Amino acid sequence: WRSWLSAELGGNVLKIVPSEANFLLVLFPDEPGLRARDADAALLKAGLVTRQVDAYGLPNGLRISIGNEKAMRAVAKVLKGFVKGTGNV
Repeated sequence: WRSWLSAELGGNVLKIVPSEANFLLVLFPDEPGLRARDADAALLKAGLVTRQVDAYGLPNGLRISIGNEKAMRAVAKVLKGFVKGTGNV
């Protein structure tokens, strides 16, 4: 699901750091309403827990662990809506 989620989220707005780990590091733009903390809040509201990585010097990054199909599809749906500004679901 890592490759699938990476392909679903990658694009002009979100940057995916290449990895072979069991998580994705997603970098968000430094723009009001599109920052990592905003995305984290949208995901949390949908019951999806991620990890902010600002303590590692990446204030606009989120670490998203790879889970099952249902969870990954939910993450993709929330983040696509978040980026488009249509809400978090």
